[in-house]
Amino acid sequence: MPVAVHDVTDEISNIDVELVAVSAADPQLVLHRNISREKSVLVKVPTPTRVHRGTSTATCPVVEKSSYECLAYAEINSPILIDFEPGDPTDPRNFTTTRKYVMTAVLIALLLNSTFASSVTSGASNAIRAHFGSSTIVTTLLISLFMVGFVIGPLFWAPMSEHVGRRYIVLSSFTLYFLFTVACALAPSMATLIGFRFLQGLCATCPIAVSGGVFADIYSDPIKRGRAVALFCGSTIMGSLSGPFIAGYISTSYLGWRWVFWITAIWAGFTLACTYLVLPETFRPLIIMRRAQNLRRGGQNVVAAYELQDKDLKSVVLHVLLRPINMLFKEMIVAAICVYVGFTYGLLYMFFQAYPVIFQQERGMSPGKGGLMLLPIGLGAALTTVAHYAYDIRIQRLKKIPGKVVSMELERLPVTMVASWFLPVSLFWLAWTSYNKIPFAVTMLGGIFFGLGFTSLFIGFLNYATDCYKIYAASAHGIMSVTRSMIGASLPLVAPAMYEKLGVRWATTIWALISLAMAPIPILFFKYGHILRQKSTFASALASQDL
Repeated sequence: MPVAVHDVTDEISNIDVELVAVSAADPQLVLHRNISREKSVLVKVPTPTRVHRGTSTATCPVVEKSSYECLAYAEINSPILIDFEPGDPTDPRNFTTTRKYVMTAVLIALLLNSTFASSVTSGASNAIRAHFGSSTIVTTLLISLFMVGFVIGPLFWAPMSEHVGRRYIVLSSFTLYFLFTVACALAPSMATLIGFRFLQGLCATCPIAVSGGVFADIYSDPIKRGRAVALFCGSTIMGSLSGPFIAGYISTSYLGWRWVFWITAIWAGFTLACTYLVLPETFRPLIIMRRAQNLRRGGQNVVAAYELQDKDLKSVVLHVLLRPINMLFKEMIVAAICVYVGFTYGLLYMFFQAYPVIFQQERGMSPGKGGLMLLPIGLGAALTTVAHYAYDIRIQRLKKIPGKVVSMELERLPVTMVASWFLPVSLFWLAWTSYNKIPFAVTMLGGIFFGLGFTSLFIGFLNYATDCYKIYAASAHGIMSVTRSMIGASLPLVAPAMYEKLGVRWATTIWALISLAMAPIPILFFKYGHILRQKSTFASALASQDL
């Protein structure tokens, strides 16, 4: 049975122990104490302790900090604190490479489906508006309220995955997502469709919020974890970009706009079935807790560190559900990434408003053909993913040099420092090549630079956050998803008015100037990131532990 001793801070219930304390004043002093439902600080005993595996009378160093210079251990009927041993096949970090890749592929399939759904009504908006006789503003709510669901969902899904487990949260949320997608296909009115779109978005955000935590669970190697996150980020943009043009062709065909949702639902049902079959629980503290429970049924006196935490409603709310919000306001790393990545995510959804104006209204393209103009953004995203893979190979070579220390900033940010400047380039390009006299191919090719900048920011910063926050990466990713979705929900509402009053060129130029001002942020992270990590409550604590 895997057994280990750890530093733990939390509650112990009804355990009678004998504390043997060695004091400078009285080395023979023996303290007897009943540990009740009070806060106790547990510390690792600095002297060797005896562990009898498989027996209920083994030594467990349950001791309290006090004025004594050295505290020994509690020995009588104390529970054994268990953990994974090195090489344990049930540890998610020790899963086979094939199994990890299959799990990653399933998570990416879920992500592609949910991000496809986020933008799919952009391509079908004309058909939906004609069917229900609604206005352009009302139809815009189909994207905006979906994004509002993206805002709210991660605040629940991400921290709860660190409380009840990844598998349960992913399966339950995506089952609801599947049902709400079917409901969208059957919606009898515009109001009903808008309501179901909000609920669909609420559940669709779970793969985005939780996948980073799963990658942190199964990939202990930063290089492999970084590649998984790179695929994750590339899939985010590919799913969002494929929605408009696929929906544009389907909605104008004999199938009609409802089949946009039926196809999404069929895809969701298939990926949900695959997830049920191949995604196990990966949250390591929960796995150990379940093992401890099984061992106690067999008569062994063991306990998991996770069981020592408060489980009452107040503690769950304060320490679990509010963890992402605490990170936003107390962690400078999270706050800065949220602002920058959120802005770039908003720009992506701004493109979904700008492209129909540029290519459909001004150039007379159909919704399907107009949606194809977004494909160069996807090409840029693919090129960025390749660039990050190539840089990972270079980092691996550097790590093999004896005595070479590779900082987290050097490992994650150099490609992003270069690519961040592509964002303003792409926006200036779009703004001033949108004249009708300029061939549409020239205008659309500017999207390559947007794809390069957008995806590189996602890959670099999400990897950086995952490395910093490890087992709490889901909470960090969750609050990032919240903030970027808030901006993503806002810009589609603001963009039409801006383009109507300022025109395509000057409205896009404003966004270009803002992105130009923010482009140095990755450079600042590269230079001062180590200082931010040292001052971070979460990152500094996790860095001292193997979590």
